[in-house]
Amino acid sequence: MPHAPAGHGHQVTHAVAAPVSAAAAFPNFSYHGGPVVGCPLVYASYWGSAWSTDADHVKRSQRLNQYLTDLVASKYMNVLSQYGAGAGAGTGLFVQSSVLVSPPAEDLTDSQIQKTIQACIDAGVLPEPGTPTLPVLIIYLAEGISVQSPADDIHMCEPKGDTAFGYHSFFTTTAGHSFYYAVIPALNDACLKQTCRSDTSCSLHLSETQEQRQTQVTSHEFAEMITDPELNAWFDPQASENGDICNGAAATITVGSDTWTVQRTYSKSDDIATNGTSICLAEADAPIPQLSPGPSGLAAATLRTLRPGTFDRLLPLPAIHFDLSTKTVTRDDNALLDYVAQAFAPLPHDRVAPGLGTLLRQIADTIEK
Repeated sequence: MPHAPAGHGHQVTHAVAAPVSAAAAFPNFSYHGGPVVGCPLVYASYWGSAWSTDADHVKRSQRLNQYLTDLVASKYMNVLSQYGAGAGAGTGLFVQSSVLVSPPAEDLTDSQIQKTIQACIDAGVLPEPGTPTLPVLIIYLAEGISVQSPADDIHMCEPKGDTAFGYHSFFTTTAGHSFYYAVIPALNDACLKQTCRSDTSCSLHLSETQEQRQTQVTSHEFAEMITDPELNAWFDPQASENGDICNGAAATITVGSDTWTVQRTYSKSDDIATNGTSICLAEADAPIPQLSPGPSGLAAATLRTLRPGTFDRLLPLPAIHFDLSTKTVTRDDNALLDYVAQAFAPLPHDRVAPGLGTLLRQIADTIEK
């Protein structure tokens, strides 16, 4: 429901057939005055011990990290630029991943998720957003961890009564800033079988790999989260958000050597230009000009200076592991050394910056002041 908290922004479980008309199919999809994310700084958080102890999960998390890196660099962003969410392909960065080894429960409520995110912020695992909010968080749940939040009508990967394959929402941090996040469950075969009794009408399919399902749902929630993060920006009062209009319309994008499954997202510009015959896109060859009326946001010239090539040696940052029960934050020493080697390649770090450890400590002390 528009303006409802977490219940708005679901990746619903069944495919939606878009109408075709002689005029725009969704003339009421419009801007309602709320903020959009001008340059998404993407963080991933993997909840459940399997993400750090099971080799298959570790490999999948690395793949998902690469997917998020590629998503913001891809032509998928050219579709979202019409809503003021970036200036096209390359606007946005994948910054860092973390593993939460001890989630507060196996059946999570949205309230617990928000409190856990706040605990991660307090521990320095996740950033405190500023104004405007640029960080966005994608939470990936391990198998056996579900969302059962009746107050918000969210039921994901439960034995019965599932309402969604993913959702996005927001809350105000204790420091008074808006924090935007999306939650993606495991989406394994068991989850699909108990959620969709008919595979043919389901928005995800058993023929897809688990990775393909998660990347498809991620793109749905990401497109909505940066164009309607506080549920008051771009939406249609009846058809809801851009991801909902094209729900279940899978496609692929290719970035470098990788091909990823995504969900097409609604393009109002194409809807108008084609009289409703082409409304769902996975990519566009060039950034689609921003619609008017729309948000002011960051200037396109500023956004173009924030492209990944500027930071390719520095991002993503080394992953963080956080034990919620003990509030312990750890980093892998070998991963940190690999990060330093990558940042200074092809020269060893001691040839570029002698006494690097001391220098970095001095920099950190100065920043904290």
